[in-house]
Amino acid sequence: MIEKNIFQTWKSKSALPANFSYWRNTMVDLNREFRQFFWDDADNRAFIAGHYPWFLETYDRYPLEIYRADAVRYFWLYHFGGIYADMDTECLRPLSDFCAAHSGVVLGRMGDDDSFLHSIPNAVMASTARHPFWLYVIHRLMSPRSTGTNPEDLTGSIMLKSAVDAYLNDGDARNVSDAIESIRQLLPAELHPQADSTRISILPSNVFFPVNWANPVHEKIFRKRIIEQGNLLSREKVRSLFPDSALVTYWAHSWAYPS
Repeated sequence: MIEKNIFQTWKSKSALPANFSYWRNTMVDLNREFRQFFWDDADNRAFIAGHYPWFLETYDRYPLEIYRADAVRYFWLYHFGGIYADMDTECLRPLSDFCAAHSGVVLGRMGDDDSFLHSIPNAVMASTARHPFWLYVIHRLMSPRSTGTNPEDLTGSIMLKSAVDAYLNDGDARNVSDAIESIRQLLPAELHPQADSTRISILPSNVFFPVNWANPVHEKIFRKRIIEQGNLLSREKVRSLFPDSALVTYWAHSWAYPS
């Protein structure tokens, strides 16, 4: 099953916006038996330098911290296993049953258009430790195929969806296998991937992403009122709106903060 770890990050531990603090507390309060990782930019770089030093040159070369905040979350999930959630994510119910019921890599769909480039966000992800899929993602980080230069293309949701599509495509199996092997060779034996971890699950949008930032109705009702105007919903209201959701991400789009 998925390890009981929750990972979150922000540029500073001492300057957390009030809404982020509120949503983070829901993660902590409902999941007391989980190990909670809350790291800042310095912690993230130290983790890469200490455990994956061969990636540090790529990591430091990114032009903004958002690229690094994107990249490090894939390493966390590979290294420890657990659940990653953006800071604008509210937890609606305990996640222990979710972890017990799932294994492999668990991602979520946003919206119902499978072809939408952002339809598999990296805002919430879960995984068992040392799943080989993350080595394929890391290979793509080191050898970006996208022609874009923004974080969504190089390290975020567009890159993630492209990696998922290739990983699940039998026609790309040889290239994917070679890419994973190239990263495996950089790792000590204790960090080699699990041999039998091949499963990727894509959950329907209601589980992680009931709010769709590409939907103009959701944009008006949720993002503008909650993010721009600061009108936080009560716990009862959120649960009534999203009765089938484990988490809800409000899409603060805070990645625009400067380095």
